[in-house]
Amino acid sequence: MRKYFLLLVLGLYVCTVSAQLIKQDNQIPKKQSDLDWYNCSFDQDGVYGAEVNKAYDLLKGKKIKKRPVVALIGTGLDVEHEDLKQSIWFNPKEKANGKDDDKNGLVDDINGWNFLGGKDGQVMETLLKEGDREFFRLKDKYGDYVFDGKNYYRVADDKLMPVPAPEHIDEFKYYRNQVMRESSVAGAYGGIGLAYVLRDYALKFDKQLKERFPDKELTLQEFQTCYDPKAPRDSLGEVAFTLMAYGFSIMKTEKWEDIYNLYATGGQVERGRAAYEKALKAINPGGRKDIVGDNYMDINDKKYGNNVLLTSDAALGTMQAGIIGAKRGNGLGGDGIIDRVEIMTLRVTGRSGEPYLKDMALAIRYAVDHKADVIVLPQQNTLYPEDQKKWITEALQYAEGKGILVIVPVWDLSRDLAKETFFPNRWMTGGKELTNLMVVASSNKEGNPSMRSNYGARELDLFAPGMDVFSTYTGDTYQTGTGVGLAAASVAGVAALIKAYYPALTGTQIRDILLESVTSRAGVEVEKGIEVNGKPTQDLFLFEDLCLSGGILNAYQAVMAADKLAK
Repeated sequence: MRKYFLLLVLGLYVCTVSAQLIKQDNQIPKKQSDLDWYNCSFDQDGVYGAEVNKAYDLLKGKKIKKRPVVALIGTGLDVEHEDLKQSIWFNPKEKANGKDDDKNGLVDDINGWNFLGGKDGQVMETLLKEGDREFFRLKDKYGDYVFDGKNYYRVADDKLMPVPAPEHIDEFKYYRNQVMRESSVAGAYGGIGLAYVLRDYALKFDKQLKERFPDKELTLQEFQTCYDPKAPRDSLGEVAFTLMAYGFSIMKTEKWEDIYNLYATGGQVERGRAAYEKALKAINPGGRKDIVGDNYMDINDKKYGNNVLLTSDAALGTMQAGIIGAKRGNGLGGDGIIDRVEIMTLRVTGRSGEPYLKDMALAIRYAVDHKADVIVLPQQNTLYPEDQKKWITEALQYAEGKGILVIVPVWDLSRDLAKETFFPNRWMTGGKELTNLMVVASSNKEGNPSMRSNYGARELDLFAPGMDVFSTYTGDTYQTGTGVGLAAASVAGVAALIKAYYPALTGTQIRDILLESVTSRAGVEVEKGIEVNGKPTQDLFLFEDLCLSGGILNAYQAVMAADKLAK
């Protein structure tokens, strides 16, 4: 009864499961090429699936040598789903008795762990973005600084006053150049300082104009004489002049008095404060301390969370699990890629926001310590604070040393990964390249890349089925979904299939095999969404210019390559 009560609650959130998952319909397709088409092949079914069925034809007569463990690090999961029960991981050293049987500091981690849970059974449902978390961490140190490219100012006694440069200038630059760009709340807070700048320059410009044009009605024509062509390009004076000049157009006026009244009276400062308060109300800065109770900035504070895995964000994880390990041939939903798998659930994400890097690092280490063979991470991100990035780097190196493949999907933002850095990536160590990290994006039945996925001929490894995929859903139901998380599940399923039959192969070797055995799309020109000057548009690309392998995941060719390598 408790399960179905929770599922009733889950139903309130199906439209916001993930920015990477789009719920479509619950009509069960009749043909496999419309159902679990990731199992299909172009030559037999007319779709660009991963050729899993052909791989099984090749494996006939061979015995599985191990049940591979796939760790899904991301959302919750319906571990009681009718089509997944045989594929759920059970901690062999733990019992459901309210005790920490395996002495790892986590009580009853039977099927995995929820790093966003409290001891009382509560769970965090919504998270902040990393940029917002960094804003709240650094706000009191740097939020009130105004910089004109040369000099520093802060507001004191309702005035903008010159002050010395911040003591930790590199951290200030990080706040100004990265955090403010990533956080809408930080941007709103910075608007208050800008309002003081505009107020002071409105007073300054007004004094100049009245000295230059005494006894004359001041207009846009006179105001334009305030422009100083010799001023530095990033000076506050130029910023103020530009915004006020734009104000004439916005207010549809020629009178300087209207612009002066807008900025010089202090009303703009109050509007800036109101905008900041509105931005604050749009997010929930609390929650972690009250529910989880740990210090998210202390990697050694490890004993937190709970074992609640059926959460309101469990739809995506349940769909990923279905692609990887739904029962094959039972007539329920679609067939998983390998139903002899064990799926471990490690929850680090909610319905919104971005995962804490501490949770991700500890989840990777948990997966490694509990004998995972394949790890699937949430999407890449652009902001990885240096200290926390080190936690992820070291965790990935730990996985690499244990021979584990780690898969991370890109975001659907149409960004060129060669121009904008996302983490994790293979070069984030600053030294030796990570050889076990695979970056993936979604493709469709026609063999085309997702229009919105990020791309990069060096940074993105391959494309995999992840669009219009039918899979398991919470509450013993099934849905069609689209998202890079589903593409990552397709890759994880094929990697687990290889590991099941060729257990001696390492994560590095499996990554190499998957890259070299794709369904090649080299030379094929495809349409792709891109971003130019912050605006979405489209362009034509050769497939090999979008990813390193130049192709789409192929289990059949991967099994042939694995068999050859293993001999």
